[in-house]
Amino acid sequence: MPAEASNQASGVLPERSCRTRVIKVRSDALSVQDSELMELGGKFIKAFHHMIHTVRIHQENNQLMKECIAQFGKVLAQMAGGEELEILLWRGRFFLQGEKLLYRRETFPLINEMMEYFPQRGLQGLRFLPTFRKASFKDFIIFARLLDEAAMQEDPPSWLERQLADNGLQWLEILREMDDIPPDIELRRKEKAKQTYLQALTTVKEVAQKVSQRSVAGIRKARRLAQTMVDLVLEDETLMLGLSTIRDYDDYTYTHSVNVALLSMSLGRRIGLSQTFLEQLAICGMFHDLGKVEVPKDIITKPDMLDTGEWEHIRRHPLIGVHRVLRLHASRDMRSRVVLGPFGHHLNYDLSGYPRLHFTETLTLFGKILRIADTYDALTAERAYRPRSFSPDEALRMMWERVGVEYDPVLLKTFINMMGLYPVGTVLKLDSGELGLVVDYPSESERTRPQVLLLVDDGQGSLRGSEMLNLADRDQKTGSYERQIVKCLHPSVLGIQPSEFFLQEAS
Repeated sequence: MPAEASNQASGVLPERSCRTRVIKVRSDALSVQDSELMELGGKFIKAFHHMIHTVRIHQENNQLMKECIAQFGKVLAQMAGGEELEILLWRGRFFLQGEKLLYRRETFPLINEMMEYFPQRGLQGLRFLPTFRKASFKDFIIFARLLDEAAMQEDPPSWLERQLADNGLQWLEILREMDDIPPDIELRRKEKAKQTYLQALTTVKEVAQKVSQRSVAGIRKARRLAQTMVDLVLEDETLMLGLSTIRDYDDYTYTHSVNVALLSMSLGRRIGLSQTFLEQLAICGMFHDLGKVEVPKDIITKPDMLDTGEWEHIRRHPLIGVHRVLRLHASRDMRSRVVLGPFGHHLNYDLSGYPRLHFTETLTLFGKILRIADTYDALTAERAYRPRSFSPDEALRMMWERVGVEYDPVLLKTFINMMGLYPVGTVLKLDSGELGLVVDYPSESERTRPQVLLLVDDGQGSLRGSEMLNLADRDQKTGSYERQIVKCLHPSVLGIQPSEFFLQEAS
C-alpha cells in the first residue's frame, strides 16, 4: 500500500523534472520468476484498470477508492521488487519488465481496453522508479486523474510530463519512443517459432507415412509440439499467423496441415479456449487430412476437373481419416478428440458437405473451427485445379458470402476480426507507388489500417524488406491518412513468400 512520505507532506521535493526515455524491451531472461511475473502481470492490469476507472466516479474519501489504490500500490510493489517497473505497449502487445504479457481469458477484455487507453494519451509506456514506494495515497489519485485528463489535451504526453513535474510526481517517467526491434528477444522468438514449425511439419509427415504403410504411429511428439505451438500463439499471435503463410506446392498436404493447426489455435484463443483445448485443437489441425494418405497423388494434383470416381475418392478422405486416427497409438480419450478433425472439416454449418450425416443435428466446435481454417488456407494456396490462388482479403470476402451456410456466423466473424481487413501476409499497393507487406495490426480495435513492411528492389531481381510503416498514421495538417491503399496483390505474383520476411532475422 502506498505510504505517506513526510518530505512530500512538507512540500520538500527533489528538483528534477519528469524525463522522457527511449523504450527498450529487455533481452535478459527472468529465469525462475517468469511465471510468477506473468501471474502478477494479470493482477497489475486488473488493478490499474480498476484504479483509473474508480477515480472518475468517486471522491478521495470513498472506501472503494482507498481499496483500489491500496491494491494497485501492493501489486506494483510486488512486481517491481526493489527495482523500477516498466510497462510498455509495442506492436499491439503489452510488455512488463521486458516480457510479453500473455493473454488470459479473464484479462483479455481489460487488455484490449488498455490497448486503446495508452494510444489515446500518446503513451508508449510508463516507468515507475523505485521512489514510487514513497508516494502517498493522494499522489496515486493525482497520477490516475492526470492520466484521465491527458486524453483531452492537444499534446497529451507533453502536457502529462509538465503536470507530473508540477505535482511532484518524480517517481514516474513517460515513455514516448522506442527502438525499432529489441533484437535478442525477437531473434530468439523467431528461431523458436521457425524450428517448431519445421518439427511439426516433420511430425505430420512421419505419422502420415507410417499410417500409409499400415504401421503403428504415435502422437507423443505431436502433443509436445502442440504445447509449444500453443505457447507461441499465446505469446505472439502475429508471428504465428505470419508462419501460416508458408507455402510448398510440392508438399502441400503437410504444410497445409500445420497451417490449419496454427489458424485454428489462433481462432480458439480468440474465443477463450483453455490451453488444454488449444493443444487438442492443434493436434486436430495437424492430422485433419490424415485420410488423404489413401487418395492417389495424381488425383490430388490433377489440374483438370475430377470425374465422378475421382471425386468420390476425395469425399471419402474424412472417414478414412477417422479410421486412421482410431488406430493411432494414443489414449482413448485423446483419439476421441483428435478424430473430430478429420471427421468435421468438410461439414458445413447447415449440415451439408461431406461425409453425409444421418445421426446428428449439431456440429462440434472443433469441426466448425477447422472448417474455417481449412478453407481459408486452401483458398490462399496455389492448387493444381485452379488457375490462381486468392489473395487473403479475397478469401475472406468469399467465405463471408457463405456465412450461415458453410460457416458458423460467430466464429467466422471472430476469424475475420482476428485476421483484419488485410490479413497478415497480404501485399498492398499504396497510392505512393510503394509495396507493403502486412505484418501486424498495432491496434486490436482498428483492423482496417495495418502496419506494413515496405518492399523494395534488392538489385538482384527480387524484393527485400525496408522500413516499417503504420498505415493508420495521419498527416498532422490535413488529418487525412498519409498513405492510401490502392489494391491488394497476391504474394505469388511478386514471387515472394511472406513467411520469409517474418523469419528473415532467424538463422
